[in-house]
Amino acid sequence: MSEIFLKHVNALIVSAVEPKSIAERKGVRVGDHLQRINQKPIIDILDYRFHSTSARLAIQLERDGESFSVNLRKGEDEDLGLEFEHDLGDRVHTCKNKCVFCFIHQQPKKMRKSLYLMDDDFRLSFMHGNYVTLTNISEEEWARILEQRLSPLYVSVHATDPELRRVLLGRKEPTPILPQIRELAENRISVHAQIVLCPGWNDGEALLRTLDELVEEHALVTGNRTGVESVAVVPVGMTRFRERLPSIEKVERDYARKMIATIDKKERVFQKRIGTRFVWLADEWYHIAEMPYPNKSHYEEFPQLEDGIGTARLFLESAKQVSRKLPVSVSTPVRATLVTAEMPAANVLGFASRLNEIEGVDVNVCVIHNNFFGGDIHIAGLMTATDIIEQIGAFEGCHQIVYIPQIAVRDGVLFLDDLTVSDVRERSGKDVRITGNSPQALAEAMGLIRSTSRRHDSQPTWVMEESVV
Repeated sequence: MSEIFLKHVNALIVSAVEPKSIAERKGVRVGDHLQRINQKPIIDILDYRFHSTSARLAIQLERDGESFSVNLRKGEDEDLGLEFEHDLGDRVHTCKNKCVFCFIHQQPKKMRKSLYLMDDDFRLSFMHGNYVTLTNISEEEWARILEQRLSPLYVSVHATDPELRRVLLGRKEPTPILPQIRELAENRISVHAQIVLCPGWNDGEALLRTLDELVEEHALVTGNRTGVESVAVVPVGMTRFRERLPSIEKVERDYARKMIATIDKKERVFQKRIGTRFVWLADEWYHIAEMPYPNKSHYEEFPQLEDGIGTARLFLESAKQVSRKLPVSVSTPVRATLVTAEMPAANVLGFASRLNEIEGVDVNVCVIHNNFFGGDIHIAGLMTATDIIEQIGAFEGCHQIVYIPQIAVRDGVLFLDDLTVSDVRERSGKDVRITGNSPQALAEAMGLIRSTSRRHDSQPTWVMEESVV
């Protein structure tokens, strides 16, 4: 997705044609622009999937500036055999809100342009779990959501009070969200809601009202087939670059502990009423409160995993499973330094201790303090190369091999401050290696257990970074 902003052709560009497929037999080539199917514009992969299911297709393409058409018949479930350069053929739909908590407005200047892109794109919500406000869509786009039944959607609610929501989103007019949620439910589209909690703004009675009104939209309350399935409550994140923005109090330990108690009480009420906790707190709350993460059963089916909620518990569960597979000793010594951020540090340190029980293994952990963003930013997805280079250089006992979790880099290569993995290797003089985010992936990378073919880190980096707002 890192290149998603570079081309604006209102078409999908063919990147591969499967041999012996229908598309190849009809002469479709790599580089062709797929523009329409049965007269319907195709501007993204969702359009393509929705409109290519018919048995008879009239496909309009462009090659070298010349338009041509291909007519074909196929089975309803038969694939055309096409792959595309990008999922979107137009630009990402951007946000026109001026949210009081917006993370984009808290970044330093002169970073790469894509970091300043404020997306509010319902397609990215459906495909990748990005949260959208539903305030920046046209009537045509709304009709398309309903027609294509893009479910589930991840919706930034923040408050159900229209006036309070207006203030939080920085809009001129009240922004009611419940009517939109109800219309989505009527069209069998589920919603996972998010509340970015800003102390003094949408907490207290406002938060309780929001939760009580959202639970009324749950399917077991309304009788609809779908509705609001879950709610995530995320603490506002603030950097040292928060200037000329509304004043928001920082979330401190005692506040976090009170919030945990408040939500725990609501969860018990909801569970008794509809059989689910319905609302979950982001992992950051437990880190700030200096309290242990809830057990695995607390998260039920992990409905808010796209927002990073429950990832700390999954790490701990993975560490337990991997620990049973680890050898007693290794024939070739393993010495490495693990890089992590402050929030996951305790879990990573615990797993490192287990690795050090293996004869021949010497692992230590360099916990990166986020000097680059400052404020209360302490997640691995926002670590920068600048901080890593400086702090592993000052880390006593840093080994030659350094493992960095892939969540800190885009496309496995680029850090947030526009430095590459190669830059970090060159400037640090270390053998820097990018590994998966899970204990399983790390143990495999270190050669301590046999590699498996299944993926261990299915969450996109984009989504994880978006969990800080």
